[in-house]
Amino acid sequence: MRISDIDLQCEDIMWFGIDTNGNIFECTSAGCGNVPEYVCRSREETNTLLEYFSDTAPRITDAKLLIPASDNDLTTDAIKLASKGIFCFDITDYDHDEVYHCIAIPKRPLHVSELPEEIRKLLSDHLYEGNVAFETSIAVKHAY
Repeated sequence: MRISDIDLQCEDIMWFGIDTNGNIFECTSAGCGNVPEYVCRSREETNTLLEYFSDTAPRITDAKLLIPASDNDLTTDAIKLASKGIFCFDITDYDHDEVYHCIAIPKRPLHVSELPEEIRKLLSDHLYEGNVAFETSIAVKHAY
């Protein structure tokens, strides 16, 4: 099932991609961020990636939170994902600049080559032209 433009306005979608160096990154849309076509084309694919990285992927490193720590799902999820080697980005509905800001980084990044084949295949076209290891913010083209 496709994620519609209405869904994007109502849901805080957590989606994943890979950069040109094979680093894995995650973005949280906050119901207002641009979400690429490769995310919208299949809710099932997006959910499979979320379940893998949230539940199955092992912790491999320490995480560094780049925003003030608080007792909420955003910081909890960011620390959890970064400890699995994933760079975490978030968009806020109050900045209106349509870019995702880096909120947590892994001490040791997970490389796409370390993923199970079925996850690598799902991510194979989830590409971002840049290196998230050196970027404090990223912009993506919206599917709609």
